[in-house]
Amino acid sequence: LLTMSERTLLFDSRFEGGNLAKVVQVHELEYDLYLMPDINSKAAQSGGNTQWYYFAVSNMEPGVEYKMNIVNLVKPDSLYNVGMRPAL
Repeated sequence: LLTMSERTLLFDSRFEGGNLAKVVQVHELEYDLYLMPDINSKAAQSGGNTQWYYFAVSNMEPGVEYKMNIVNLVKPDSLYNVGMRPAL
């Protein structure tokens, strides 16, 4: 049986294009993800636009369903609203 710390996911975006700013574990299998704003947008000085994400996740267990909430993905409409899913 794995302990909570052994089951905790490890997130990384310390590579070119990575834009994950912060992760908060809100439940055992649920995480709130905060993205860095898009650098080349005028809104970057005022909190910024966030329309994409790029990060790595490790320490996942096969067959376990995790929930990741991207809290500040700021875009009025998205293909996710019509069924698009991220590639894993």
